[in-house]
Amino acid sequence: MTSIVRGIGRRAGRMGTSLAAVVVAATAIVAIPKPAQADSVWATGGSVMIDVHARAKKTSNRTQWVSSIYIQTGTAASNSYGCGKFEAWTQGFYAEAERCETAGWTINRWVGTGNYVCGAFDDLDGWPRQIACIAIRV
Repeated sequence: MTSIVRGIGRRAGRMGTSLAAVVVAATAIVAIPKPAQADSVWATGGSVMIDVHARAKKTSNRTQWVSSIYIQTGTAASNSYGCGKFEAWTQGFYAEAERCETAGWTINRWVGTGNYVCGAFDDLDGWPRQIACIAIRV
């Protein structure tokens, strides 16, 4: 019984360390506690949500194919969408656009393990920048 409890404690510590690594700004970030393995993985940070489309993995060089990122701000329920600067970035990729409600980009690249796919929204009315990231683990 003691070894089971110790094993759970070690796993919880690793999860805490991984989640702490996702925090890249002063805004609160909530990430799905699993690596990008599925066709679609999402995360939220404040009022911004990102949806990352990731596919095949190459274990030989520890990379994962990331095809696109979609960023949304506000909530459909409250009909409160913002206008401002949207940004997306990962290893070897950066894009930005000033828009309202949503933004999306095609990434189409292999991203190495230990990197992040991130999206941000900076409101034109001076609200704090919101950031959300997905960790790539191969």
